[in-house]
Amino acid sequence: MKYVMMILIMVSFSCQSTKNTTVNTPQDEALVYYSKGSCMGKCPVYDVWIYEDGSVSYSGIHHVSVKGNIKTKLEEQEFRALKTMLNKDLYEDLAFKKVRDKPITTLRFNGKEYRYYSSKIDGALKEIDTTLKNAIDNITMGYESDENKEG
Repeated sequence: MKYVMMILIMVSFSCQSTKNTTVNTPQDEALVYYSKGSCMGKCPVYDVWIYEDGSVSYSGIHHVSVKGNIKTKLEEQEFRALKTMLNKDLYEDLAFKKVRDKPITTLRFNGKEYRYYSSKIDGALKEIDTTLKNAIDNITMGYESDENKEG
């Protein structure tokens, strides 16, 4: 009986609820998340997070001019223009169907996620996509990945 009581006590202490805490990573708090997926060829693969203060976190993964992480800030005018675009309503219903060997773009903002092929969009979504690509080009310009440096 003593052993049964000991086991019950041990079980009751081990089953106590723990405080459920979540740690918000900077990526969770992003105004915009923009990601280019891979293809079977040499498509650029990267992730970008843009925050409310205009700061940007870029992570180059494959087939990009800059591999690794860059932290920078968008120009004020560029950031204001992007925020204006993001506040427009996108009434586009994207019928997403996975196609072999096409890179998928993921765009997340205003609580919504859009998955699409850049070549298959138009309207406001195309405008946002183009603006983000140009911003990323500006961010990576002037940086050189270790892979591309001569040793």
